[in-house]
Amino acid sequence: MRYLITGGGGFLGSELVTELVKGKKNEVYIFDNFMAGAPEKLPRDKIKETIVGNIKDFYSISRAVERAKPDVIVHLAAHTTRPETLGEFRMCAEVNYIGTANLLETCMRDNCKPKKIVFASSEAVRNPTSHHGICKRASEKLLESVCPVVNIQLGILRFSEIYGISAVQSSNSLVNFLVDSMVVDRPIAVFDVAKQKDYVHVSDAVRACKLAVRSKLSLFNVDIGPGEPITTRELVEKIRGLVKFGGGLKYLEHPAVRVYDSVADPAPAKQILKFECKADFDTELLKLIKNRKKELRD
Repeated sequence: MRYLITGGGGFLGSELVTELVKGKKNEVYIFDNFMAGAPEKLPRDKIKETIVGNIKDFYSISRAVERAKPDVIVHLAAHTTRPETLGEFRMCAEVNYIGTANLLETCMRDNCKPKKIVFASSEAVRNPTSHHGICKRASEKLLESVCPVVNIQLGILRFSEIYGISAVQSSNSLVNFLVDSMVVDRPIAVFDVAKQKDYVHVSDAVRACKLAVRSKLSLFNVDIGPGEPITTRELVEKIRGLVKFGGGLKYLEHPAVRVYDSVADPAPAKQILKFECKADFDTELLKLIKNRKKELRD
C-alpha cells in the first residue's frame, strides 16, 4: 500500500507514520513544511520519501501527489489555534480550506488519483464559531460533494482534542497546553471553564486512522473521542493538583470568546469502524506530566 501523509511530520502525523512503516508492504511518503515538525525524529530510514512543501501552494502539493502516486492519502495538514484565539483568519483559510482544495484538485487527475482520502477533521465543526471550525466544516463539505463524483472513497474523522506524548510535541490540545504551562510555572488564563469537552489520546487517534484506511465503505463521517465529558474547570484543577502548580491562574469570560460544549458521540465509530477509545485518561495524563517534567525541566 502506498501512503501519502500530509502533515506527516506533526503531532499526530509522526506517530501515524511510525506505525504505518511497520507494515513490510507499505510505502510511506510524507508531505510537510516542518514549521512545527521535526524530521530528525521520524523513522527516516523506513520512510520512502520525505517531501518538503507547503499545502497552500497548489504546485507543491501537486508535485508531491504525482511523485507518490498513493493508494491512500491521509490528510492531516492543518493550521490550528486555541479556540479563544482571534485572528489568523487568512492563514487558517489558506491552510485548512485552500490546502484541502489544492489536494482535491490534484487528486482528480487520472494519473495520480488515490483510491481513498482520510481527512482529519475536528470536533470544532459541531458548532463552528471559531474560524478553525468554519474552515474544517467547509473542507468536509467540499470533500463530500466531490469525492463520490470522481470515485474516490472518503473517510472523515472528527477528532476530539488530541493529547498525549508524541515524537513531535506540538499539540494545541488544552491538555498539553495546561501541562506544559504548569510544569514551567507559566501564568495561565482559561476561558469558559464550565464548558464540557472530551479528549482523545494520540494512540487512539492513530488507531482510528488505521481503521479508516482499512474500511471498505465509500463514504463515512464519524466522531473520534471517548464521549466522556469533563469541564474545563475540572480539567484545570486536576492537572494543577498533579503538577502541584502554584503559579498564576485566572478563570475568564469574554463575549468575543465563544467556547461551546463539545463531546464526541462514539456510537457511529463503534458501528462503522469497530473503533473504541482504549486509553485511560488519568493514566495517560500522569505519563504526560512525567514526560513533560523531564523534557522541560532538564
